[in-house]
Amino acid sequence: MSSLNGWHKGERTIQEKLGFHGAVSQSWTQIQGELPEQHRNFYSTCLPFIPITTLDSMGRPWSSILAGPDGEIGWASSETYDQLSMRAKVWDGDPLKANADYYANTTEASQRKMLIAGIGVQFSTRRRNKFAGLVKTIEMQGGLLDICTSVDEAIGNCPKYITIRNLVPYPHTKPRVTHQEINLPPTGRLSPDLIAFIHSSDTVFLGSSYSASERDAPRFPSHLGMNHRGGRPGFVRVRNDGRTLVLPDYSGNRMMTSLGNIEATPLASLTFPSFINGSLLYVTGTAHNLVGAPAQAIMPSQDVLTTIEITGYIFIEDALPVRQREGTEPQRSPYAPPVKLLKEEQASSTYFSTEDTIRATLSRIELHSSDLVTFTFESPHKLNIIPGQAAILNFTSFLGASPYKHMAPENPNLVNDDRIRTWTISWCSSWTSVADGVSTTFSLTMRLKPGGAVTGALFDIANKLSAVRPELLEDSRPLGLNVTLVGIAGGFVLEPTDPHENTEIVVSREEEQMSVQKNTPRRLLWIAGGIGITPFLAMLSGIPLYSAEYEITLLLSTREPDVMLSILSHAIEVAAHKVKLVVHVFSSTEQFKNSLPPSVSLHRHYGRITSSFISDFKAECVYVCGPEIFEREVTQGVVGKVRREGFAY
Repeated sequence: MSSLNGWHKGERTIQEKLGFHGAVSQSWTQIQGELPEQHRNFYSTCLPFIPITTLDSMGRPWSSILAGPDGEIGWASSETYDQLSMRAKVWDGDPLKANADYYANTTEASQRKMLIAGIGVQFSTRRRNKFAGLVKTIEMQGGLLDICTSVDEAIGNCPKYITIRNLVPYPHTKPRVTHQEINLPPTGRLSPDLIAFIHSSDTVFLGSSYSASERDAPRFPSHLGMNHRGGRPGFVRVRNDGRTLVLPDYSGNRMMTSLGNIEATPLASLTFPSFINGSLLYVTGTAHNLVGAPAQAIMPSQDVLTTIEITGYIFIEDALPVRQREGTEPQRSPYAPPVKLLKEEQASSTYFSTEDTIRATLSRIELHSSDLVTFTFESPHKLNIIPGQAAILNFTSFLGASPYKHMAPENPNLVNDDRIRTWTISWCSSWTSVADGVSTTFSLTMRLKPGGAVTGALFDIANKLSAVRPELLEDSRPLGLNVTLVGIAGGFVLEPTDPHENTEIVVSREEEQMSVQKNTPRRLLWIAGGIGITPFLAMLSGIPLYSAEYEITLLLSTREPDVMLSILSHAIEVAAHKVKLVVHVFSSTEQFKNSLPPSVSLHRHYGRITSSFISDFKAECVYVCGPEIFEREVTQGVVGKVRREGFAY
């Protein structure tokens, strides 16, 4: 039975902003007033550590980590359904020590109740349960902290966004505080190494608080929250001020308890763990939820996010008494969407205002193979596109909005599908002809993604037209397939001059022309894995825009060399007078024809690109584009400056 009386005002507000309130108006009844038997066993027998939230003397939440003394399980117990006891190791620097001392020594009656919230996450199975309540007793015994809590809120959560890890005890820790600013000055910021630590994290524990007014307290008493947030490494971003964190909100159970607390009491804490070296970064600060346009102004294409401006932080090395087992790799959640960068991190990108809708119409379709097609779009607007950049398209008008799904084991990508997709532009009309100053035509060469909502629909259209209306492949405009162009993004573009020579590329939005000081031929090495060739198609097509000449070696790894060389041939013909090109094709297919112009030197290789082969090349800059594992392997042999452009779904 629930101990609650409904959603408090903050929860109702954020639910209403997101249009969820009707669907979850009675979901508060799922939050029980005591620990179910399964939860009691879970906390007692499954967890080497439990993240908790407590408040400091200023009312700020901090997220602490409680753990058994040796990283083993069995340090927590539940004697009754409303009680959870923990005999925990708490290292110097963890905020709980100072917070416990404050409550033990306070004389203010209103502050004598120490609130607590916690979450148990079993990383081997993705199980997680939450609790909240009061601290009944807390005292130090034999170097360990004995905490007895009275639980009045308990709920199980879904496994989404939890990264599976094989964690083992690591009892011989030597915790040491290396960075600490309990009260960060207004001009203070995190150090670059701490920012890098955040950007490498795929897991964070989110603490929140709800401070009830006297009027609301009888029905909605004050309480704390603790939750897990997960994603791909770097899903939490740091703004340029070095002190504001941006936490995107992914689709969940729609209860919005954490964001609801923040909506009512704009404070939050985050703790980032490293399961490799045991480091912990604790931060606390002021928090604000942003929805719609204000959110997208900070993180394009993200409809809901929370900003946390840090007011205090602590970094402790070698503290967590569990580590990821050596030789094992984390198993990322299939629900975690690709990382979204902040707008300020994308200086070379342009995002169009939602008030000025930029439309694009499908005008041509070229089928290269059963799973590789070039779709060409026309826009009535003049677009400033640098070769190598990508188009961000919203297909909602074509496919309709994605319906809410809490879980989708058959296709996890559907859960956070906003119908927005990004593809590298493989060709643009303004690169090869004099712009008419009115419209822009651009092509996207894309691979069919199995189960992909957008590519699946586009390829279905292409295949049906090929079968019954082939004339519409050449001119697809009668179909009236219109999409919204969200923006032009990406910095994986040619650097036409050596920055040390004080020359620069000049991009004029009005005239869409680029000029650079003429230089000696630049020697570049391009490495492409499969469809990763698309930015290089763009660069080749756009080379006539530059005054510089190039000597380029392209290493192409592909399972379909005939198809790829045919696509490559057109881009080469456009750029032939400005580039000396040597192409090395690596494939398991030994026999394929050479469809490249005679000016291009083609070399065939059986098998995969090796690091030893790459190390023989000397280039001014190396560009690499392909799947993550491909990029990681080939860059091991790269000597010199490297620019990478991966792609993720």
